[in-house]
Formats: sequence, C-alpha cells, structure tokens
Amino acid sequence: MLPVELTKQKIKDLRTKIEKKNSVFSKKRFLDSMFLPSKIIGRENESEILLKHILSLKDGFVVPFVSVYGRSGSGKSTVVKFVCENLRDIISFRFVNLRKAKTVFGCTNMILSSLGDKSLSSAQGLNKAIDCIQEQIESILKKENNKFFVLILDEYDVIFSDPRSNPSDFVYKLLQMEENLREKGLWNCTITISNNSLQEHDLDDRVKSRMGGASVAFAPYPQSDVFGILQDRAKKAFKIKISKEVLEYCSQLSSSDHGDARRALDFLRTAGEICNGTQITKGDIDSAQKYLQKDKAQEIVSSATYHMRCVVASICSLAIVNEQSWAATSSIYKKYTEIVSKDDKPLSYRRISDLLVELENSGLVVSRAYSRGRNGYGKEYKLKVSPELVGPEVNQEFYESLIKRKVEIDRNKEIQKTLQSLDKKPNWYRYSNLLENL
Repeated sequence: MLPVELTKQKIKDLRTKIEKKNSVFSKKRFLDSMFLPSKIIGRENESEILLKHILSLKDGFVVPFVSVYGRSGSGKSTVVKFVCENLRDIISFRFVNLRKAKTVFGCTNMILSSLGDKSLSSAQGLNKAIDCIQEQIESILKKENNKFFVLILDEYDVIFSDPRSNPSDFVYKLLQMEENLREKGLWNCTITISNNSLQEHDLDDRVKSRMGGASVAFAPYPQSDVFGILQDRAKKAFKIKISKEVLEYCSQLSSSDHGDARRALDFLRTAGEICNGTQITKGDIDSAQKYLQKDKAQEIVSSATYHMRCVVASICSLAIVNEQSWAATSSIYKKYTEIVSKDDKPLSYRRISDLLVELENSGLVVSRAYSRGRNGYGKEYKLKVSPELVGPEVNQEFYESLIKRKVEIDRNKEIQKTLQSLDKKPNWYRYSNLLENL
C-alpha cells in the first residue's frame, strides 16, 4: 500500500475535520490545567493557613520559608498564585517554575530571569547570584512601592537532584539574603512548592532550624471538589451542555484513581475532542481515559526500530533476570547479540552505543559514568521506568519468558538455601524435608 501524499488539499481536509471536532468548544482555554481561574473551588482551609503565614507581616513577624506540598494536581500552584494575586495591595511576588533547571546554579539563573535580570555563568559563583537576586528584589519593591516580597519556587525538588551541589548551601544563602533585606527594612518570604513532603529532611539541621517550620499540606481533591471544578469549567468551555451524570462519572474516575484535578480536566477536554460533536457520553470519557493513560514510554518502544527494541529488551533482561538496574554498555551489547534474531546481522558496538544515546535523548533511559580503573571511564544505563511497563511492548512472548526464567532462578535459589540449612540437620530430618521441598 502506497503512503498517502500530504498535499495542500489534504491539509485543508484535515483542518476541516479538526475544526468540526472542536465545534463543541466555546472557550477551550478554560480546560487548560495552566489556566488561573477567577475563583477557586474548595481549598479554603489551605488558603487560610497560607494567608496566615503571609499576613503575619502585620504582627511584625515574617515566616522566612513556607513549604507547600501535596500530590500532583492537588491545586498547590494554583492556590498559591491565586492567594498572592489577591494580596497585590500589600506584597510583590514572582512565581518561578524550576522544572527545567538541572543544577542548583541553574535554579538561581531561572530566579534571576523571572526577576528581570540576565543569567550568570557558573564561574561567577553562587554568592554573586544570590547578591543579584537580592538587588532585583530591592529594585522591584522600590518600583512597586512595597516592603514585602514573596518568592515562589515551584518544583522545588530540583535542588535535591544536583549531585555536584549542596542544597543546604543554596537554602542557607537564601535565608541570609532574607536577613540582609530585613536590615534594610524590607521583608521576604520564600514559598516552596513540591510533591515530596519529606524533601527538607535532606537539609542540614542548621538550615532547618532557621526555616521556621511553616508548611501547608494539600490532600488529594475529594470527588465533590473535582465535580465542582468540572462543572464550573464546563459551563465556560463548551457550547453544548454537559450532563451532570457525565461530569459525576468523570470526577469519580479522577478522585478514585489519583484525586488529580488536572487529569480530570484532561479527561473532559479529550472527550470533547473525540465526541460526535453533539454530546459527550460516558463512553467518550472512557475513551479519553484510555488514550491519556497510554504511557509515553510504551509509545517510544512500540514505534522503535527492530534493533532499538532489541537494545531495550537487553536492558529489561539484565534488570529482571540478572537484577542489574544499572548495566554497562558492554553488558548490554553482549546481551543484545544473544537476543537479536539469527536472520539479522547484529549491529556494531559503536552503533549500539549510538542507539543508547538516542534512547537517553528520548527520556526512556538515563546514564552515568563509572570508573574502569586503568581503562578510563565507561557508561552505565538504566531504564527510567519499570521494565515491567516496557517489556511487553518489546515482545509479549519474550517478556513472559523473562518472567518465567526469573521465577525458575528464584526457585533454585530457595532450594539451594534449603539444602544449605539441611546440611546442619540430622540425616533423617534432612532427607524428609528435602523430598517435601522438591
């Protein structure tokens, strides 16, 4: 079958098809999880706690650090931004998402960028970067005629993933900056947003004791709140009326699975994109859930070339059967040559190295350098997802054979353990128990 040519007419036909599907929407942006609403459904208690910490300024006290944590999609970022937006009469604030930063110094540059300053080179050092952050905060407060600044750091976990830096030093320097601002009659509060409630346990005691211990915990959304959010957004986003039963079903799926309001909005938006254009049914919600739950890692493997799938199969085999989560390139290549079909000529070692780099670029694997002594340094690779997730996508029969081999190996280990323990028992006991185990 010949491939379909992509012509000007074909683009026009595809455009008409998509526009027809999108005809159910009036303002689709209301279903965007990044959209900041004019009102918040639920989260009154969390908002009150957050306000209490910020408004303590009027009592002559400012909490230096407020830790906001909870599961993804529980409304942390939305509520923090919403609260700060409604306090602009007494505070200045900037919201910084650190997700793309790979190092602690990268975090400082993202903060500087959000404050309107240029980035620095790592050679200029962390002290210089913190000084620049302080200068920019002072400048913003002067310009906006305020004395209180709130620095919001979303995806705060990033600072703990930099192996070359000490996150305690970074937080300590931010606390020092806050003290410097106080000497000038200015106040700063840093609000950190994270999915991990225990990340601050990795900080030094000298830092934790100065942070103040203020926190706001966000529990997953209950079904009633998810329903309220969907009902509010659906009225603004769709031209057609969405039935109460469909919204309740969507909120039920979301709250029973993860309590993630963003996922609930994604379910509803995707259902609108795949519906018949006149109404959205429970079946459309089911189809949307199935579509969204298809893992990207599975897509990468299922669409990969034969030899790339063999490389992934090699890493899975080493992880499942050999219990090697990290595997050297040489080990992966050796296993690859055993797995590749006899009808196919194995690729060169160099080419397999290139494929491993491609897999790393796709986000499926991560690498790290390791010392080989006199032979210099080598590379080890590890799957970023569970091998049980991508194994069946490589080949179901192959994956089942790996599990079977693993079960046999574990059983043999148990038998060996039993034999070793029986060596210390009397002969009559040893043989009776051996027959029973076998």
